[in-house]
Amino acid sequence: MIFKGIHNDIYTTGRELGRGGEGTVYDLQHAGGLVLKCYNDPLTPEKTAKLQRMIAIRSAAIEAYAAWPVDLVSDETGRMAGFVMRKLAGYVPLHRVFSPLERKKLFPDKGYNFLIHIARNLATAFHQLHEAGLITGDVNEGNILINPSGLVAFIDCDSFQVPDGAGYYFCEVGVPRYTPPELLKLGSFEHVVRTVNTDSFSLAILVFQLLFLGRHPFAGKNKLAADFDEETAIRKREFAYSLYNKRKKLFPPDDSFEITNLNPELVALFHQAFEQDDRPVPADWVRALDDQLRDMVTCSVSRIHTYPAGMAECPWCYYQARRGIRYFLDDSYLQAAATLGDIDSFVNGFRIEKLELKKWEGRPDYSGIEPTPADPRFGRYRTYKWASICCLVTFAIVVFTIHMNPVFAVAAVLLSYVVYQYSGWTVKLNAELNNRSVLHRQLQQGVAAAIREYDQPADYATYTRGLDTLQRYVSDFRRLPEELDRRRKLMEESVYNEQLDEYLQQYDIDRFEIPSIGAARKTALANCGIRTAADVARLSTIKVPGIGPKNIQLLLSWQRQMATGFVYIPRQALLAERMQDVNHEVATIRARLENLIRREYQSLNYLRLNITNRASILERQIQELLLREYRARLELEAFRRLAA
Repeated sequence: MIFKGIHNDIYTTGRELGRGGEGTVYDLQHAGGLVLKCYNDPLTPEKTAKLQRMIAIRSAAIEAYAAWPVDLVSDETGRMAGFVMRKLAGYVPLHRVFSPLERKKLFPDKGYNFLIHIARNLATAFHQLHEAGLITGDVNEGNILINPSGLVAFIDCDSFQVPDGAGYYFCEVGVPRYTPPELLKLGSFEHVVRTVNTDSFSLAILVFQLLFLGRHPFAGKNKLAADFDEETAIRKREFAYSLYNKRKKLFPPDDSFEITNLNPELVALFHQAFEQDDRPVPADWVRALDDQLRDMVTCSVSRIHTYPAGMAECPWCYYQARRGIRYFLDDSYLQAAATLGDIDSFVNGFRIEKLELKKWEGRPDYSGIEPTPADPRFGRYRTYKWASICCLVTFAIVVFTIHMNPVFAVAAVLLSYVVYQYSGWTVKLNAELNNRSVLHRQLQQGVAAAIREYDQPADYATYTRGLDTLQRYVSDFRRLPEELDRRRKLMEESVYNEQLDEYLQQYDIDRFEIPSIGAARKTALANCGIRTAADVARLSTIKVPGIGPKNIQLLLSWQRQMATGFVYIPRQALLAERMQDVNHEVATIRARLENLIRREYQSLNYLRLNITNRASILERQIQELLLREYRARLELEAFRRLAA
């Protein structure tokens, strides 16, 4: 698709990068640092004006922390269709660090201190955006991205609250579990002015989730008989980890990281953010998180186990030893992978140098070669030939003299020529000349063919293909450790996801209030076999009537919300069994590659020997053919002189 910017820049879309409730994001051809968001629905005049205002106030400070609009675009019909923004290469959604398996896949060498580092950068991002007069408003773990360095960037920035003179372009959407109680009680976000204080509540929840490994501060064990969902807990300020509320009804889930493990300043900030109206601003979080980072130590057992220095022991080792829970994953809990042996020592025994072909440059010694004398009869034939010519010419002159008629003379000449041409000695001379010419030409062709075969042996193409095949087998063999690691990771992910899937199956969609998912949509989901949080993942492969992209995003967000309560206690027996299967699979691949390498190596050696032996034979043949061709040429030239 082709779009035009407000300054007539032309943008051509490439592959689709993502699809959401509002629109689709595309890569751009010839603009590697930019992407384009195309809305599903036509832009309203107000939305267009908001985007124009956002482009007008863009700055380096904003763009450092947000995928900010840099150009407004129209489609081929002239309709305003979307905007261009910075491409966030290497970034992933924030919620992926809440899962121990995702942390291992994305950041295998990072521990708890990395989560604090992300939280610190997140608070900095909020601070800088607030300094620019912006309120993020619709904050959730899905529209904030992070990169391997822990840098933070916001997406879906067109939902921000943006100042416009004395008024605002409002943020009229939001996720309840990140929304402060004073906004929840309004029931609608339409024309609601958000503030740094409302944003600070959302920031505090995200910081809490990072420091408590995905747990939500308003989710926990409920002492009441009735369900106590997160939105209700926020309205009632039921901070589950509160140390101050002596009448609280919500308590931390089992096996949670204790809030008292953090420094007192962070503990105080969480209580202020969740139990008071005047909340800490982002700069307060930056200072407290910096202090916490300086107060971290590394466990002597695992380099990814970092924890506050004031703790008596490593909490992550404690959870592993006492409860079997793995909050940070390395490979220590997996059965040892198969020993593949010394890969290099095997493949080094099958090295074959590339066969370098030599072009024919030899030249035999022609000295002393003389033509074989011709049969003496051919000398007499030559005498007869010239005698015949003289007689015929005389005959023609006599005829012309007698008759004085040119016609008779010409007829006499033609008759004489026919007699001469088909006389026995002339026929024998021409036949011998032709035989010698044919012999010389055949020898020339034989020399050329032999040299061509010498320069480009018939088996050389097969040898070259075989060499490429051997190198491919050797390359595959060298990659066996990588293949083993890849299969082990897939196996580990499979076991983890099986346990997570079992956990999510206990959450029936019917029993939960999910925004925009009413009874009719729940029935449609159930009719398609989507009844639990575990089934929601199937929405990427099937289409459910009445469930559009926005609904899918809401369901995935709810699924992530349910998954935050999952703790990973590896099933060691199952892991050991699956690891044995992986080892057996790779051992089978190794045995097959070894056989292929040996077979190809033997075949190449055979071909190489054939080529070199044939080259030696051809050298002798070419020398002999060249001598014969030289002699035949001399004899041909000599006979031509004889027959002339």
